[in-house]
Amino acid sequence: MLRNKIGSTTSIAVNEIYPTIQGEGLLLGKPSLFIRLQGCNLRCPWCDQPSALAFKEGNLDLEELLQKVKEYPHRHVVITGGEPFLQDGLSILVKNLLELERSVQIETNGTLWQREMEEIVDKPLHITCSPKGEVDWYVHPKILQYASELKFVVDQHLTFDVILRENFRKLLEEDRVVLQPEGNKAFFLKKSLQMQERLLGLGYQVRVIPQMHKLLGLK
Repeated sequence: MLRNKIGSTTSIAVNEIYPTIQGEGLLLGKPSLFIRLQGCNLRCPWCDQPSALAFKEGNLDLEELLQKVKEYPHRHVVITGGEPFLQDGLSILVKNLLELERSVQIETNGTLWQREMEEIVDKPLHITCSPKGEVDWYVHPKILQYASELKFVVDQHLTFDVILRENFRKLLEEDRVVLQPEGNKAFFLKKSLQMQERLLGLGYQVRVIPQMHKLLGLK
């Protein structure tokens, strides 16, 4: 096993591990084991996971974390946060999860990248990038190169022009853009549908997907 080669010294800052369904984005409804990592470089005002924002040292040994994963029957693992790309051991964690024959999804704000990830982007790896207004929707070029989907949170700040930015155009053309109404609020759902209609007029097929896990009363 790969972890035997690196030893058991790698530790990961984990906020929580829990089974649920993927309630957002293109993999909606997929049974998933969530690994929420600790620490984020942004402070979005509507963040629904404030407990995962603060930085802390790794608190879970890689071997222990993988053992916890094996306790669940879920074949899909979602690494979220916080911001996963802040974790030095992210690529090692992903490699070991793939070795356990899990498909892996990373949810990221897109501002950061790790060169080591380029060794595994051709594996069963789904990168969900959710650009954030706090950094003017900046996304690292490597994230855009390897992203499986763009998920825009539709709030009072997101504009039509942001979605149409040139660096987002490829994913738009490939129908891999999701509009997610902030907090499932009716006002933002209406705004999302209006954006979808305008984009449809330009030939772009985007999806409007609320946070389904919240509608179902799941975590």
